[in-house]
Amino acid sequence: MVPVFWLCARIANGRSIPRTPMNAALAVMLMMVGVSLFVTSDIRFSLGKVSGLALSVLLYWAISRWLTTARRLKAGTVAFVVAGAGLAAVALLGTDFGKLALGTPAKIPALMTIAARLPHVIRGVPGAEEGFDPNAVAGALVLFVPLQLALLARRADRWVFPDPATRGFARVLVFIQVILLLLTAGTVLLMQSRSAWLGLAVATVAAVLWQGWRTRVVAAGVASAVGVLAIAFIRTSATGRAISPPGGGWAGAVAIRMQLWSSGIHGIQDYPLTGMGMNVFRRVMPIRYPTTFTGKDMAHAHNQLLQVALDLGIPGLVAYGAMWMIAAVLLVAVYRRSGERIYRALAGGLGAGLIAHFVFGMSDAISLGAKVGVLFWMSLALVVGLHRVALGRSPAASRT
Repeated sequence: MVPVFWLCARIANGRSIPRTPMNAALAVMLMMVGVSLFVTSDIRFSLGKVSGLALSVLLYWAISRWLTTARRLKAGTVAFVVAGAGLAAVALLGTDFGKLALGTPAKIPALMTIAARLPHVIRGVPGAEEGFDPNAVAGALVLFVPLQLALLARRADRWVFPDPATRGFARVLVFIQVILLLLTAGTVLLMQSRSAWLGLAVATVAAVLWQGWRTRVVAAGVASAVGVLAIAFIRTSATGRAISPPGGGWAGAVAIRMQLWSSGIHGIQDYPLTGMGMNVFRRVMPIRYPTTFTGKDMAHAHNQLLQVALDLGIPGLVAYGAMWMIAAVLLVAVYRRSGERIYRALAGGLGAGLIAHFVFGMSDAISLGAKVGVLFWMSLALVVGLHRVALGRSPAASRT
């Protein structure tokens, strides 16, 4: 069906694929996806991730083609935030909270008690029959929390409802924003993903560094106070002992990841140009690169960059890295050059969310082609649309 849609698009506007700054990188990535079909040991096992990645790229192009005006950018931003809240709501009903991170003990008993009381009614989803992975859910949700905070701080309600006659709707929208933020941030907290928490912390630091020196001083003081209280809490409480139990906790998680990263590096050395095929590492690793936990099903190398290289080879990794750099360049350009404060807020929120997601991907991963990974591609499309609207038109035209 895809060629049919491309033909219709070409008849309608003269182009099958919209022009975006990431098209060259996407061409290389899709070429390596094609190569991976020839090197995979089991095409049926890889096909799910291959199809997921292809559909994600097509969705990116579809959204990028549509985001051409300020009005559509508003609608796209609202839809993106609602998608994040939808994921949070679905996750609360379908996450497998019994799946502790790589077999370590329960992290925070109080949160586990709350999770145990939730009605786990969503089960049997292909690939997650027992429930969703809490780490993957949290890694996707960190894309939304900074954007939601930025929109609240910049009073996006006045952007969505600029007419004074609709100020009542604007106040309702503020209330809805707060509820959705609590839902999304609360779900991230409940997922207990250390990688996601670390990503949000780094994104917060990055956001503060963009501000003036007074904001930096105040933020540094607050962060220091919170850090001291957190260390005291961890050292003296039962919750702290649950977070860092002997042989587990942070130290155990790092030790496990070191083994996975070592196996991933050996796999890249064996298949540097083509990769071993999408989704194949989880099958090859126990046989060719065994670890002390070989009996467990490790879906990925717990590092996004390593996993991309394992799936699509070093050329695929270069294309993936280029996409991240292009997104950063586009967001910085909007933040520095746009005269609209709301566009600067959007750039800051999207940028902080992508930073959090990238940091999450350094110690965990959402594999290319994974279902929840579609939100990352939606975020990239929103970045491209924001750049087009904020800098591609005059301020007067962008308000129409």
